[in-house]
Amino acid sequence: MWHSSLWQLLLSIISAFLTTISASKGLPPIDLPQSPSDYYSDLVTVSSKVYGEVKKSGPLPAERYDEKLFNQSAFRDWLLLKVVYRENVTVPAPMSYRCGVFVNHDYKLIFIRNRKAASTTVLDTFKTACKSQKVMCMKPFSEEEMEARGLTHDTMWNSYYVISSTRNPWARAASGYDYAQDRWPVKTGVCGVVPFRQFCTNPYLLGTMGNMFRCGAEGSFRGDDSWAYDFYHVEPAHHCMTDASGAGLAVDFLIRYEHLHEDFTALVDIINERRKGTSLPELKKGRIRWRKQGVYVQATRNLTGGVSMWREDAAALVSSDRHAVRYRGCGVECVNDIAKFFAADMQLMKIETPPAVGGERRGGGRKGHNRTFGGIERDMG
Repeated sequence: MWHSSLWQLLLSIISAFLTTISASKGLPPIDLPQSPSDYYSDLVTVSSKVYGEVKKSGPLPAERYDEKLFNQSAFRDWLLLKVVYRENVTVPAPMSYRCGVFVNHDYKLIFIRNRKAASTTVLDTFKTACKSQKVMCMKPFSEEEMEARGLTHDTMWNSYYVISSTRNPWARAASGYDYAQDRWPVKTGVCGVVPFRQFCTNPYLLGTMGNMFRCGAEGSFRGDDSWAYDFYHVEPAHHCMTDASGAGLAVDFLIRYEHLHEDFTALVDIINERRKGTSLPELKKGRIRWRKQGVYVQATRNLTGGVSMWREDAAALVSSDRHAVRYRGCGVECVNDIAKFFAADMQLMKIETPPAVGGERRGGGRKGHNRTFGGIERDMG
């Protein structure tokens, strides 16, 4: 935990320079809170009650992560019906893209990459170790390599130690919102900044706009997943953490974004214990270096000169406060909309929406699906 004076020092540094930083990068202005202890600051730091070693109920279905088995058209068809044909689609959205599964066959480890939940940071930690010890590499799932070892999808999943990460749903949504728009090469005209209130009503809005108006995919991202980029950075994570029933976990260990160092240290102890009796090298403990911290966190860190506060989870806390500002600006309607969108994730992680205290203001804009955007009132259902 940070000392309150250290927090206030950090906020004062951010406050002094953030306006200039925002303007230079073409980002919307941000007003910082005066205290880290209000409802919205607490909201975005609530962590999963399910973490560390958990009970794996069964394997992740192969069709959710194997490229050859994944249904590429399910999400497209859902989106066409909902957005283009304007039909009353009541079923939840299917997965926009296959789960990112990485495997180490030497240590018998599987890592499921949940976007905007420190997955890049965790993978890069293994990547750093991989440079000196090739047996420590985590590689994208390969059916050919799996079969060469005499394994099937389910036998591999049941016998390997499966790891993933989780993040507060409100912080993850706000992070996905910032992440997508920060990387759009065009931020004017039809690709102008989308109000956060509108995003909360429909978190798939940025992905829809990115594809419809070519705001982000072409020129900034490459590969067969470019069309899905702005979708899978905000979509619910439960698809990639549950067994075929959708209710049981398909993992052995969960890392909390908000407690990254603590949980990863515990994970290293478990991995090292599992390797005993083999010739595999021990994983070294050490501080994890945050990746993809976002432009505001990176700028703040540069301004502080990387002082000792960054040895802890400063990146998580600073970015969380930025996210709290988003919800503070549009109120409890945004909170409730995001809770509804991530309802399955929240049930799986046993996270509940904190009750709003008296006086918490409601969000701007009238309740319902009709929202004003760019001077035009549109039904965003």
